[in-house]
Amino acid sequence: MHKKDRNTLGLGVGYVSVMIIFAVICLTIFAVLSFSAASSSDGFNGRSGDYLKQYYAADSAAKSRLAALDGIAKAAVESGFFEDEFETAASEQGVALKRVMNGFSAVWTEKISDRQELAVEVEFTSDGNCEITRWQSRTISGEGSESHLGVWDGSDNIFGGR
Repeated sequence: MHKKDRNTLGLGVGYVSVMIIFAVICLTIFAVLSFSAASSSDGFNGRSGDYLKQYYAADSAAKSRLAALDGIAKAAVESGFFEDEFETAASEQGVALKRVMNGFSAVWTEKISDRQELAVEVEFTSDGNCEITRWQSRTISGEGSESHLGVWDGSDNIFGGR
């Protein structure tokens, strides 16, 4: 064999070792990222499941209160004194009543969590029918929860002149 032939036989062992080490490092990084993503997804699914349980508990309580108010409205219509009977009995259910055309609007909330509530508004007419006008979850606004974004409102001159 000639000296020239020995140099062209193939790649050296060092190059192959470097490539194997690089491949192992890449696979290790991908495995760590996969476990991290799975763990994050599992945590999100747990929080989502907890929220759904809380929401459906509040939804069920609101539906129970609506059923009770519907029964009160039907009884008030049968008595012939809808306004007096409904207003007296509904106020005992813990709802806020306001007069609307041809009946009442009942407003109440059910707590979902420390930060959210289910807001419900239902209109009851003097013939005993009801219509849901609002049924939505909303964030509970606490004292001092608003943050000022520092947006210029035009009240002072930013250039210092008139």
